[in-house]
Amino acid sequence: MTPIVGTEVPTITRMPDAIDLFMFSGAAWLIHRIHYDLPFTTEHDGHPGLLVHGPLQGTYMVQSVQHWLGRAARLRSITYRHSAPVYLGDSLECGGTVTEIEGDRMTCELWIHKEDGTVATSGTAIFEVMP
Repeated sequence: MTPIVGTEVPTITRMPDAIDLFMFSGAAWLIHRIHYDLPFTTEHDGHPGLLVHGPLQGTYMVQSVQHWLGRAARLRSITYRHSAPVYLGDSLECGGTVTEIEGDRMTCELWIHKEDGTVATSGTAIFEVMP
């Protein structure tokens, strides 16, 4: 499929578990305990549960495009902003819209919605789209 401006990025659903959070913490050297230490997170920081990493959410947004276009979509840049916390057990719907195509570069506005419809994260990613 050749993307055109206005094309919706097919949504993917992610529900990270405690192992995902622990493994991402280790792989990315993100050592803040709110991502893997439940007693610390709830008792010390007052959160209701473990928090899903911001960069993991960014990864999920990129994956929504790569799941759609496969290896043809190579990430060149991404910026994103969190507007609501995401906790372990939240079901996340990831998707977006193609907003610009210039040569082999495609810009997408991407988002993550929690199951209650709250926008958790939104951003813009630029991909190089190979034939």
